[in-house]
Amino acid sequence: MSAHDAISKPKDRYHHGDLRSALLRATEQLVADQGTGAVSLREVARIAGVSHGAPAHHFTNKTGLMLAFAQDGWDRMIAAIGDGMAQEQPANGPELLETVGKAYVDFAVENPGQFEVMFRRDLYDPKEPTYVGAGESAWVFLSVSIQRCIDEGFAEAEDAESFTVIAWSMVHGLAALWNSGRIKSRFDRLEIARLNREANKRLVDLMFDRSSRR
Repeated sequence: MSAHDAISKPKDRYHHGDLRSALLRATEQLVADQGTGAVSLREVARIAGVSHGAPAHHFTNKTGLMLAFAQDGWDRMIAAIGDGMAQEQPANGPELLETVGKAYVDFAVENPGQFEVMFRRDLYDPKEPTYVGAGESAWVFLSVSIQRCIDEGFAEAEDAESFTVIAWSMVHGLAALWNSGRIKSRFDRLEIARLNREANKRLVDLMFDRSSRR
């Protein structure tokens, strides 16, 4: 390798498609370390090791960057839920809901900064079509799980909306409380992996009688 190659500008090390990903991962690092207030295109470029003008190829301003970061979060959550389903192979609606819930919490606690931004609608336009589409794609997992429970006779059709809200509230609340540190500050022996499994199992057991169907 020549001396010129060794000291080439960082931007030269990125293919066009990789730059966007590198900037999003730099945003993730910055949010995790310093919070959303510290995010700027220039600082993200510095962390990614590219020229300060490089982010302009993908994001016109901080709002555009945060919108893309939120969308990326939904995409990653969808992938995480899909991986959970492939690994656990749920046999029925309640098992599917339990699997989806665990994957939701797992993603949230493993990616707390991005999870927060996904619901920080003050940072971008929540009506932007691509953001709405990404969120709706994730929502499908929950709605399909509840509908499968109904189709298989574990629940009544009129319970669909309330059961959906109950299930979402539990997993989102658990994730938010854990990420805030409030659970750990009061119950320092609790481990999130075990708590996540138990909470989702107990919720599903309370909502559905899995021993028999109508």
